[in-house]
Amino acid sequence: MVAISESNLKTSLGALILGGMVCTGLTGIVAMQTVLYFRLFSRDQFSTKMKVATVFILDLLHSVMIAAANYMYFVNNFGTGDITDHVFWAVGISIALTAVLTVIVHLFFALRLFKLSKGNYWITVPIAVLAVARVVAAFVTTVELIRLGSFYEFGQQFRWVFTLGLVLSSVVDFLITGGLCYYLRRNRTGSGRFDHILDSVTLYTVENGLLTSVTTLVSLIFWLVKPHVLIYLGLHFAISKLYANSFLASMNARKILRAQSQSQSGSGHRLPVIFTGRGVRHSNADQLNLGTRVQITVDKTVDYATDDIPDSLSTDQKGHSASRV
Repeated sequence: MVAISESNLKTSLGALILGGMVCTGLTGIVAMQTVLYFRLFSRDQFSTKMKVATVFILDLLHSVMIAAANYMYFVNNFGTGDITDHVFWAVGISIALTAVLTVIVHLFFALRLFKLSKGNYWITVPIAVLAVARVVAAFVTTVELIRLGSFYEFGQQFRWVFTLGLVLSSVVDFLITGGLCYYLRRNRTGSGRFDHILDSVTLYTVENGLLTSVTTLVSLIFWLVKPHVLIYLGLHFAISKLYANSFLASMNARKILRAQSQSQSGSGHRLPVIFTGRGVRHSNADQLNLGTRVQITVDKTVDYATDDIPDSLSTDQKGHSASRV
């Protein structure tokens, strides 16, 4: 154990409690997006639904670990002066859960990039390898943190492992975001309305990629600059939530983007593969909406004429009908 100054103690505890509060809020958003997905895409393939359910369960378990860790820091060890140097098992498991969630999302977007690039292994395979390496680094971090039981001891012996994991996570984020944006721009056709959809998808991709990568980089900076203050850990609490929300938001965004794509069906363009659902079953009504619309109008005119003879009514009806398509 190492002596912790009062200033560092307060800063570390503040970062932990704020990180826990942010995690709780983001978990609520994950839950809302999960419910929204199952309501909007009830006809998705079972495998796709399992991915969404897995992300939700892992995110929920991560929140439980954060809550347990904060209880240990703030309740079980209340008044302990060097408590912020101690590593509880819940903290180590939360790091491993973050890594698992991260690799699921990374591989999901890597697969989208693979399809968008028409099977370019030179781009997607290195991304997949780096994503798996990031998980390995996180598992090593978890094991050694729990074994050593001290952030200071871990920093002295295995500082490079945690650093490597954060660096790999940021690199994969930038590679995926850059690759998706590049191939989305290549798909531009010069059609104003369809290009507008591609611009929306590109902007969405950049926003999600930057959000996760910037948070990871900020956590890395605090880890390198102030390893004895747990600001980096409070930020790390939120990383898995951002990845989960990024994944679920991309799934739910298909509803709006697919509607925009169908409105362009007459031009022969399809929604970019990054947002297309796999194996989605459409109803007959959905298929009819894609065809040519036919409108039939029937006009009927009836004229009435009367002569001067009482009690005698002569009616002349003239009707004509016209239809136009």
